[in-house]
Amino acid sequence: MIKPTYFFISFFLAFPVMAEVELSFGLNSDSIWRGIDQNDDNPTLSAEIEINLESGFFSKAWLESCCSDSAKYPNREVGFSSGYKIDFNEKVFLTFAYVGTNYPDSKKDNYDEINFEIEVEGFKLNIFKGLDNFPDYFELEYEFSFKEVSYYVSAGEFKSFHNESESNGFNTKYGLNFKLFELDLEFFYYHFNSNGISNLNDNGLVFSISKSLNFWITLLNRMESK
Repeated sequence: MIKPTYFFISFFLAFPVMAEVELSFGLNSDSIWRGIDQNDDNPTLSAEIEINLESGFFSKAWLESCCSDSAKYPNREVGFSSGYKIDFNEKVFLTFAYVGTNYPDSKKDNYDEINFEIEVEGFKLNIFKGLDNFPDYFELEYEFSFKEVSYYVSAGEFKSFHNESESNGFNTKYGLNFKLFELDLEFFYYHFNSNGISNLNDNGLVFSISKSLNFWITLLNRMESK
């Protein structure tokens, strides 16, 4: 589902505004989604574009060459997200967003969510409310910086597909980010415990390298552009 993304883009274009655009391209040693290995320890390529307005509205899309090419998983992921971010001050933020994740080769695996995120003094609480019976996900993260290196730790719980009172799994993640020669590098260790519901228990070390490009553009009013 990408209709909400079209709605926000149309809204953006209704007024002459400045927008910040960020393009990023990455190489990842694996694809980890909420503690679950999606690519059988194989590397992936990824690309993302994000548009942020000064008013707080944003829209982004991404593509990743996961998941493993098998009967269980499709071989690429396409995602879309649109929402609004409120900056109360430099250390307190609140974000609301629609998120749609699609798998062109396996449409039955597509899912949509509503995301609520609150960030206070480096702490982030993320709530993903699944739509159409997709399970909810909750995650708490803390991030801090020291000598130009950003460190973070997170813990998340994935509700069961079959019983909302049960947990489908609990994951933890410990990582760091830093820049080197204009490149963004990330290392993290992850652990996933399926609580005995499945055989998805896993852990490992993942490395990512990416390059980002940022620039500003003016989105013109459609009436004025005629």
